Amino acid sequence: MKDYNNHQNGSSQGDLVHKWTATETVEAIQNVSKNIREYSFKMRETMKTLRESGAIPEMADAIREASFAVRDTVNDINETTKELKRKGAIVDTAGAIENTLKIAEESASTVKDIATDAGRVSPHTTKAIHKGVDLVKKETNHVTGMVVKDLKTKVGVR
Repeated sequence: MKDYNNHQNGSSQGDLVHKWTATETVEAIQNVSKNIREYSFKMRETMKTLRESGAIPEMADAIREASFAVRDTVNDINETTKELKRKGAIVDTAGAIENTLKIAEESASTVKDIATDAGRVSPHTTKAIHKGVDLVKKETNHVTGMVVKDLKTKVGVR
């Protein structure tokens, strides 16, 4: 352990400690006391003004009304989600989208088969139909994904 009395580093220890005289200490205490009195007076005056202005009850009423609004909104959301669940709206919608995607994929596969058959007859037609089928598949998957994602977000499913 260092002996701070005998080995003080003037730049680190000496700067951190200021030795006050008795007069400086008394003046500092008097300044603190004066500040306490001033702030206490200001605090009393502020509270008196707030009380007389009616701002405190007004703020309390505003907070109460805001809490009622939040409560009512949460209750409405809760009832709506329960109703959607009870009716099966989300599950039915997701199922319909899934079936639509499956049917669209089957249709795309059928069109692709037709294009392959037609390709034997006309190679230019085949390319056009394949591009169309690929585009329909891509767009169907994209739209279905967006709808399912949106539904999951609205219901809170991850």
